Amino acid sequence: MVNVVNPRLRPGQRLALERWAQALAAGSRSELVVVPVGYGKTIIGVGSFAVSAAGGHADTCLYLTPTDVLRTQVYHGLERALEVLDARLDVRKYLAENATLHRAAANRANVIVATYQQVAAAPQRYARLCDRRRVHLVCDEAHHLGERGQWAAALRALPVATTMLLSATPVRLDREPLAGARYVPAEDGEGLVIDPLVHVTMRQAWREGRILKRLAMQMKDYAVELRSADGEIYTFTASEMAELPDFDQRCVRQQLRWNDDYVQPLVREFARTLERKRALAPGQHQGLVFAATTAHADHLARVFARHHPGLRCTVVHSGDDLPAAEAEQRLRDFHAGRYDVLIQVRKASEGFDAPTVSVLLKLDAVFSREPVIQQLGRGLRYNHSLPEAQNVLHVFIGRDPRLAPIIDHLEREAAIPAIPGQRDRDEPGREVENAEAEAEQMAGEAEDRATPEIVDVVEAGDAVLDETGRLIEGQQLTMFGIPAPPPAPRAAAPVAPPPAPAQRGVVDLQAELQEAIDYCKTWTSRAARERAKRFGPRENHFAILNAAYARETGQRGTLSTAADYRRKGDWMKRKYLELLG
Repeated sequence: MVNVVNPRLRPGQRLALERWAQALAAGSRSELVVVPVGYGKTIIGVGSFAVSAAGGHADTCLYLTPTDVLRTQVYHGLERALEVLDARLDVRKYLAENATLHRAAANRANVIVATYQQVAAAPQRYARLCDRRRVHLVCDEAHHLGERGQWAAALRALPVATTMLLSATPVRLDREPLAGARYVPAEDGEGLVIDPLVHVTMRQAWREGRILKRLAMQMKDYAVELRSADGEIYTFTASEMAELPDFDQRCVRQQLRWNDDYVQPLVREFARTLERKRALAPGQHQGLVFAATTAHADHLARVFARHHPGLRCTVVHSGDDLPAAEAEQRLRDFHAGRYDVLIQVRKASEGFDAPTVSVLLKLDAVFSREPVIQQLGRGLRYNHSLPEAQNVLHVFIGRDPRLAPIIDHLEREAAIPAIPGQRDRDEPGREVENAEAEAEQMAGEAEDRATPEIVDVVEAGDAVLDETGRLIEGQQLTMFGIPAPPPAPRAAAPVAPPPAPAQRGVVDLQAELQEAIDYCKTWTSRAARERAKRFGPRENHFAILNAAYARETGQRGTLSTAADYRRKGDWMKRKYLELLG
């Protein structure tokens, strides 16, 4: 039995096990627990088996994961889980291999760790195992189990006694319901909402501390010059793409992923940050890159090799030229620290745990909120080998209007969204959720219409969400309402008293910088307004002026000094006077 008053259990873990015991007593045999990344799902999974065994419901645990890497992590984490649980439970664990599954019974294994793929490949063998035992099934990363999917069908054929589903984000990209989870009608009557046994929010995890890293997100904006299908050339910033027609938006996003002027600045900031972190704490920092397609991942690997050869990179995807066994080996090598950067396509977006990942680069599509939050979760897991001040996840991403609801989620953590009812799920035309499908859809549409083409891309500034919770550009982010911890005071090193300095004035650098920023903004606004009077309001005059300044002066990226802002303000003032004639 599990000691639920054990102080080593987190509040959500304790609540999940208490409610699981109550649910079993009330006749329930399948429940879902939702906890954020890093909260200790393995402890809840093993604890749920201990509770089922104590109640006489089960004598064997079949623990399933979506990947081989996660399977190995769970397997090696069982002892730690039992130690935290303080459970009176004798465990004989077995790492399943389908060809030798019979050995589990021969060796009286009572905890068997496997993957969903293994069960789907040999359902009869696992069914025979369950026939001979009273099996408690634990489904880790349960959002992989779509109700109409192959994995879920294989699990339904297993005669298990009890089931515990675990997930950090119980919403699938295809909006299908999770197999075995309970749903209830939404309050507004539109669709269904999931009804978990326990839901520990990211906000709660932040309050408990030492579960998630802080977040620093740098969103790089660009001035994009586009030739429309009619041959007209117009300019806009990446953050203003929502104003384009849907087809043009998809074309722009797809072309930007391959545009060197768009990709290289993001890769540069990513690489510099990772190299700086690695120098500070060798062996404790790695980078993760989200690519859009297999060809895109290979292209990004060449970009890293050309511009940042000091970083050891590997590519993992499901392309025909990369066997599954080789992909799994590369993942294992990355976890072992043999690579600094993992460039992947849907191989590490979910079910991928690596506390050393502290820098992310997102160059795939931004679709709905849940997949992006899931991707951020790959790097948010707290690294207990580092001090709290160094537990910061740096994310680099291009500005996109679709980021707005994600920022809103990080600030307020809205409720888990509803999924469509059965009738709505059967209707065609659901939102495209990956780059390959998007490209296919675009290709079909492009057969009947001309495609717009990007002419030029220029950096147009950054917005930075730093780990103190401040969004430069005026918006506030407090990470689920939790303010950043105050910096730890540092004791001054004893030094000999310096000679008395000559009297001098005090320089207020912050005031100087703010004055220069205001000067730059004033003349930029005046120049943009005057340009609008001359050329009309249809163009984005701010973006055009910023792009012209970058081309003429070579000053790209974020301005950082008062001199930079004054120099740009002087340039804008000259443009204003030129426009006045």
